[in-house]
Amino acid sequence: MNEATPSVTIKKKNIFALIEYCIENKIDHTVKSRSENSDEFDVEFLITNTKKAIALGMCLKELKLELNGLNVTSIAAIKANKKVLPAKETGLTIPSGGVAIESEPIMAFEDALPFDLGTSN
Repeated sequence: MNEATPSVTIKKKNIFALIEYCIENKIDHTVKSRSENSDEFDVEFLITNTKKAIALGMCLKELKLELNGLNVTSIAAIKANKKVLPAKETGLTIPSGGVAIESEPIMAFEDALPFDLGTSN
């Protein structure tokens, strides 16, 4: 994929919405027919600024299209990977007996010296 001219492959039945968007937002584009399948087209975009790039990306997402050659990990996959953590990453250690013993956490101020605000010195 050329970064200067990103492209998307689209079916003939869905091409009208994308071309109409490009014309309304003045995004330079080129449409090429795919030789192996006459029902699909490659649409290349000439992006001139960041705002147009973001808007085009939002349009492609709404049309459920993805840029050619762009490998992106979905947010759902990232969240699924964070939920499943191995025991060694969580810091949980199991004693040699094979049974994990959990104890109540001790707060740091419980071991501090007693101090009474009501008395005056």
